Amino acid sequence: MTSILTIVTPVFGIMLAGWLTERFRYLPEGSAKIIAQFSFNVAMPAFLFRTMQEVASLPESPWKFVLAYFGGALLVWIAAAVATRALLRRSAADGAAVSMASCFGNTVMLGVPLALTAFGPAAAAPVGILVSLDSLVLWVMGTLHIEWANRRDRASSLLIAVGGVVLDLLRNPVVMGVVVGTLWRVGGLGVPTLIDRFLALIGQAAVPSGLFAMGMSLATYRITGQLPTLATIFVAKMILFPLVVFILAGPLLNLPPVWVGVATLFAAMPVGANAFLFAAKYDRAVGSVSAAIAVSTVVAVATASIVLYLMQIG
Repeated sequence: MTSILTIVTPVFGIMLAGWLTERFRYLPEGSAKIIAQFSFNVAMPAFLFRTMQEVASLPESPWKFVLAYFGGALLVWIAAAVATRALLRRSAADGAAVSMASCFGNTVMLGVPLALTAFGPAAAAPVGILVSLDSLVLWVMGTLHIEWANRRDRASSLLIAVGGVVLDLLRNPVVMGVVVGTLWRVGGLGVPTLIDRFLALIGQAAVPSGLFAMGMSLATYRITGQLPTLATIFVAKMILFPLVVFILAGPLLNLPPVWVGVATLFAAMPVGANAFLFAAKYDRAVGSVSAAIAVSTVVAVATASIVLYLMQIG
């Protein structure tokens, strides 16, 4: 258990430092946004580019890994949508936002450092696959869902909406860091020593700056008046999703242990900021999703530790 705490404590400790900084107004207003932009747009792409250079050979059937994770996401997505309508009595459009929050975790800023620290270089390949596909798959699912819920029957409007998502992702620095890094490695181009050291120095700032900014942002979320929907999102995201992914990746598809561990750990990550962006874009369940981000991130200290312990890390 000591080894688990060694992995988890520094990660969440940096987030706590960010929360305290924002709570006591130690930095100027708007600092969280600037720090987050630096991490997301500059440092994280460099970090992921170098990470992809360390990717080991893929297993014979990497599609099984994709099926386990996103098949699990689809099952949880449907369950959350049904619960939103049947139990919460909210609209189908609200169900799209609730489902997004139930499946979209904080995989980049929190999942990546935890996975690489816990599993080492062997985690680079599954991490790269999930980081490159997560936003694309879930944003497309969310767009299809809410367009259907809004009864926009014209095929052109749906194609335009999905096309916009794809174009946005092609401009996403994090996704491109993974894609370019993968293509660079596959092409056998190599990275000159001076450039590699430059990227390494910038990349070292990615995780701490991202975690610090995340902690600062948590100080702004409010959870009052959101209990029923918040509870639904929490159960779906923090309990059901990792359980379903573990069953699919392990007992059913028999993936290598590290790949099972990465998939389960990523599924157990707290609700990510992209779920809030989706809810805000369509003005659906915004308060509930923001509350779920705050609560699930705090609870993730325990849930991430449990997942790592059950995966027998350390």
